[in-house]
Amino acid sequence: MSSFILYIGLIAALAIGFWQGVRFARKRQKEITHSLNHDYFQGLNFLLNEEPDAAIETFIKALEVNSETLETHLALAKLLRKRGEVDRAIRIHQNLLARPGLTKEQSQQAQYELAIDFTKAGLLDRAEGLLKTLIQEEGAFQIEGLICLLGVYRDEQEWEEGLDILQKLCGSRFSKTYEQWAPIRAHFCCELAEQAIIKERYDHARHWLKLALNYDKNGPRANLLLGRLEIAAGNVNRGIQQLQKIAEQTPEYLSEALPYLADGYRQLQNLPRYFQFLQRSYKASPEPIVVAELVDVIDQQKGEVAAAQFIVQESSHHPSSIAFDKLLDYSSVLNNASDQEHLSALQQFIKRTIAKAHHYQCRQCGFKGQKLHWLCPSCKQWGTIKPIKRLGE
Repeated sequence: MSSFILYIGLIAALAIGFWQGVRFARKRQKEITHSLNHDYFQGLNFLLNEEPDAAIETFIKALEVNSETLETHLALAKLLRKRGEVDRAIRIHQNLLARPGLTKEQSQQAQYELAIDFTKAGLLDRAEGLLKTLIQEEGAFQIEGLICLLGVYRDEQEWEEGLDILQKLCGSRFSKTYEQWAPIRAHFCCELAEQAIIKERYDHARHWLKLALNYDKNGPRANLLLGRLEIAAGNVNRGIQQLQKIAEQTPEYLSEALPYLADGYRQLQNLPRYFQFLQRSYKASPEPIVVAELVDVIDQQKGEVAAAQFIVQESSHHPSSIAFDKLLDYSSVLNNASDQEHLSALQQFIKRTIAKAHHYQCRQCGFKGQKLHWLCPSCKQWGTIKPIKRLGE
């Protein structure tokens, strides 16, 4: 009988304990909800009063970091970073990493986002250290970390370190990603070649340029640099052959090669051969800059009358500001009118217009400029800026 009474007492004690626990949990939940609602409405009030800074601080305070609110914190930090408030984004991500209980993937995501914050803030050394740690661990953000670290090395101009990262991204020649990254590897090699040329280490420059062409055999930058290097070193025929590949493989960049080709052929004292090359190139693609070169060569070989007749004919078929400028150069040959001052003033206007015009445009973001950049200053993409082809240029 006594054991039965003891058993009933034990059951009653467990029931009372369970009921008290539930009551306490409900009370605690109400306190948390009340606090959250208070902070939420306070933040909303700040927004309505056009106090966004105070509102953001309140919302951050209101959201306790856990697996359910992690995405909200990350989204808020991205919004701040997009608005240019990188310092606050950094604080949020550092706060996330300081909290225990995050999974490995969540921790890696916070590290990755913090590294992006550091790059936006120009703290490249801190971003580099964080990303080096991230890419050593297997996980969902390993590839993203490699790409971000590549951008850091690009901005730091650490080209050899960047090539090591590209090797990891590319894998073997037969991997699916090899072709995707090969042109960028070529640009990194070209950067190293340009550094070697400045230091007059021409053998090193040739090494990097040949490696660049191994990655991207049709790369106009490597062909241009190697052609210029060979001509400067006295290997004129070899340099001309290298530069002529641009006309065959990437004719849109021929305008960049023509000054060096002209110099090479003049060193060889072989203008007829240069004229033949220009004729072939013009037949394949009637670029205004090729017309201007043809006029100059015709003038040197056959005289200004022949040059004037040629530019009259070509400017009617392929009009451009460059062709019209050349036409005015020979106006005295074509027209013996006494009033040449107006024509001279018009020509000066055209020259100023040409000088101020944007001659290059990024095919990725639309950035325009007067100088060829192999890396777009706006969207940071390699090889997307090309010469503009239009009537007025």
